[in-house]
Amino acid sequence: MTDTIATEESIDFINPKELLSGDLTYGTLDHFRNEVFRSIRAVDHIRDWLSSPAAEGLPRHLVLWALGNHEEAVRGLTAAKSNPAIADCIGRSYGALGRIDDARQVLTQRSTDPRQALTWLLAAETRGDAEFLRTEFELYKSILTEADRHYGEGRIRELLHDGEGAIACYDQALGLEPNHKQALFRLAINVDLRGEDEEARELYERSLMSPPVNSSCVINLGVLYEDIGNYRRAMQCFDLALQADPDNTRARMYRRDAAAALNMYYDEDQERRDDKRNKLMRTPINDFELSVRSRNCLAKMNIRTLGDLVKKTEAELLGYKNFGETSLTEIKEILKIKGLHLGMTSDELMSRELGEPAEPTFVTEEQPDPQSSDPLRRPISELDLSVRSRRIVDLLKVRTIGDLAIKTEAELLACPNFGQTSLNEIKTKLDEMGVSLRS
Repeated sequence: MTDTIATEESIDFINPKELLSGDLTYGTLDHFRNEVFRSIRAVDHIRDWLSSPAAEGLPRHLVLWALGNHEEAVRGLTAAKSNPAIADCIGRSYGALGRIDDARQVLTQRSTDPRQALTWLLAAETRGDAEFLRTEFELYKSILTEADRHYGEGRIRELLHDGEGAIACYDQALGLEPNHKQALFRLAINVDLRGEDEEARELYERSLMSPPVNSSCVINLGVLYEDIGNYRRAMQCFDLALQADPDNTRARMYRRDAAAALNMYYDEDQERRDDKRNKLMRTPINDFELSVRSRNCLAKMNIRTLGDLVKKTEAELLGYKNFGETSLTEIKEILKIKGLHLGMTSDELMSRELGEPAEPTFVTEEQPDPQSSDPLRRPISELDLSVRSRRIVDLLKVRTIGDLAIKTEAELLACPNFGQTSLNEIKTKLDEMGVSLRS
């Protein structure tokens, strides 16, 4: 066990000076940032490193930059701004601080360097001015990647309040680069605003797979989990936001509210369970269909309620005059239906989830056939749909591709929280199978 722990700790230990040795290129800094945010333990180690005597020079300021301490990072990185990769880091910090003019001055190679061009546009978009962003975008779009161009077009449309157009652009960006961090985040925000919570959660989670942690992203995700009553998961999200940004007052406030709601939720839930249990235990024995012999024996033993009965053991019942195996079997069957048994202790009654037995599951005669040459008979799982789209097909009780193909676009769009993005996904997946929705 000791060796295992030591190995895990060594895996998560980060030596910034080793990671940042040699030429500081975009690739070096990307790898460094990925290592910093590989795990919570890695982030803890890098914070501890900042307090050590080894934390000095350029590595110290790049650690501060990676952790989002932009003010201090900029002061230490400025001396090395002649390095394009370092200048890009400074530009991103200026963008985060809203210092647009400073970002423009430091990103001197933005006309020829795609990374600096994107960083400048990310800084420019913080002004919230669609025309300003459009002007800058036209100047630099020729050197951007195709995915970044679609992202930039999406941001302009979003600032012009064209949500549908923005979503379409972000979808195109993700089609070319599935892990495009900015496109994932903005698409998540837009579907979140449309009330498509399930899809928004999936997109926020995908965005978090690409370090570093985006505090706004993880806070929004936590709020969505809080909305569905998953307070424990919400608190984990807010903790992650605070891990990345300990001074984030919004995350701290939301975490406090989620913790209070979690305690209240469990108290109310426990109260409901207790009420249900007490009501069941107070059920009169006469409410059950017992034989006359069993009923008379229980009455003579002063067993009036179900609660009285479950506390008795088999031996106690069989020890009573005229109470035999037939009556015992009869009673055990009735208790089994309720999820109970004889000889239950008070602790067992308190911890047991009591309720009616589950409904029987019925299987239809015609089953999906994954081996069928006819795509209409194959299971819906073969489409590999997103979480949001899978929820809709489950809601519609769709089991085969054929079941889905007989639906119209209008029928799908009429489903709660089902939007154009999910419809486009389903149409694309069906088209790949040579199938289409009913017109």
